[in-house]
Amino acid sequence: MDCNEARQQLDQIRTGEAYDKASRAVVEHLEVCAACREEAAFMGHLAAASPKLILTAPAGLMEEVMIRIADRYDVIDTDFGPAHVGFTPKGISAVKLDVAEDGAFESFYKDRLGRSVVRGSLPETYALAVRRAIRGEKIAQPPVTLEGLTEFEQTVLVHLARIPSGEVRPYAWLAREVGRPKAVRAVGTVMARNPVPFLVPCHRLVPSTGGVGNYYYGPEMKWTLLEREGIPREDLANWKQRGVRYIGSRTTGIYCYPTCRDARRIKREHRLEFSSTEDATNGGCRPCKNCRPLSA
Repeated sequence: MDCNEARQQLDQIRTGEAYDKASRAVVEHLEVCAACREEAAFMGHLAAASPKLILTAPAGLMEEVMIRIADRYDVIDTDFGPAHVGFTPKGISAVKLDVAEDGAFESFYKDRLGRSVVRGSLPETYALAVRRAIRGEKIAQPPVTLEGLTEFEQTVLVHLARIPSGEVRPYAWLAREVGRPKAVRAVGTVMARNPVPFLVPCHRLVPSTGGVGNYYYGPEMKWTLLEREGIPREDLANWKQRGVRYIGSRTTGIYCYPTCRDARRIKREHRLEFSSTEDATNGGCRPCKNCRPLSA
């Protein structure tokens, strides 16, 4: 056995992990090699002294480490009461109302996003974004992260976020936008499990038959959110009652969803009402390029 082979075995021999044959070979080598005997002695002294190097961690170190490696959350006051807001350095990851205690939010966060979350201080810009969204104010680019969600969920929510404030679309529209026109039910499930409501506006998705439909926090809150964005409750109810699904223009020959910004600019005397895209097409209108109404 040469010196390199012996030195590779020294620590294993010290801890008793080396095979008997290897141990005997190293012992025989040490009897004739002073340099390796010195190396073995040094390793023995180092092993004996190492326990003295153990230090007690400073108070609060574990908490500080957890804050840096784990997602965080804070509780803020909003128009709808206290809201637990989860966040990471990349943005807001969860918003939840009506949480009885912090532990319930932590469990929800772990189950939904697959990560632990600890209490921290929410950046003021994030708190402002949540409050503004709840008040119905426009937010150019919500600071949101969708990490932890499936690829399909992320795709659906990214497209959902593109619906302008003050406008609504049917679930079927969103299913088409994400390239899954038959996945209307799956889109509805994503809405029900949306971890960042208000910022990613699931309240802007409504049934194709009109009205506002269901909402995780109840239809009344959904009505309120839409009214705050400038959609009169009576208009949505009236369109549903009369079966109006699209609004067209006599002057431009374009038809839109009733809440589309282009539809709102049509003067009353120029407005056309349609119950289906087929009616709109037969009436000589073509679909709006902004709201992209569903084809029949």
